[in-house]
Amino acid sequence: MRKLFILFLCTASVFAFTACGNKAGKKAASDDGEVDLGKVVENIEKATFDGEKNTKEAAAFYFKKNFGLDINNLKPDFALQGGTPGKYDFLGEEKSSSYITFIAKDSTLVRDEYIEYVKKVYAATQKVADGGINVYGFMAKEKPEEAAAEKTLETVLDEGKPSKLFGMEFYIGNYGWEFIKDGVYYMLDVKQLEKKVNGEDKPYAARVIIDQGLQKSFNETMDEAEKVLSDPEVQKQLKDAMKNLSK
Repeated sequence: MRKLFILFLCTASVFAFTACGNKAGKKAASDDGEVDLGKVVENIEKATFDGEKNTKEAAAFYFKKNFGLDINNLKPDFALQGGTPGKYDFLGEEKSSSYITFIAKDSTLVRDEYIEYVKKVYAATQKVADGGINVYGFMAKEKPEEAAAEKTLETVLDEGKPSKLFGMEFYIGNYGWEFIKDGVYYMLDVKQLEKKVNGEDKPYAARVIIDQGLQKSFNETMDEAEKVLSDPEVQKQLKDAMKNLSK
């Protein structure tokens, strides 16, 4: 029972944001203007960001500070929707996932153009990564040497390709890999966002989400979590948190 609880905690901490990100994406609007990197660099020199976290500036700050990525270089080649960004188009946070969203013109994301964008993001992380490669990470591989092995673009695209069931094609549009920056594993997902158009789900935007990945194998991480959970003080805090949730 305890191990199941630990597994829930570990999994929730890694994946909870992704679910929230997908829900938020339904409300998105977009802006094809570039970020003022002068202001971003100024904030990086101060090592803090004072503004609202759901802004393009916040996302630019944390993408640069945490991952070494200039979000202007992550701008897609496909035409973008104009207008003011929606509340949930961007997120920049220090201790959690950060993401950027790009909405296609007329809210119509063509698959071939989207896949070309995945390739562009792959190349961008490859450029800043230690050793110049993108890797599998500990979410996919247990052994350190396998986690740090190169995950090629061909593998990434193959994992995200459409599947068929009963003669029908299913395409989720999710692509993922990890990269190591200054010895730290980061996991990245490129997601195709959809919304209802005349009762049918239609792809309309691309979102890039980056978060810190596991730094050790999943089993090692679970063992450490179990030790933490066995601490009486931690158990007390969990009980208090459960009580607060039930109020």
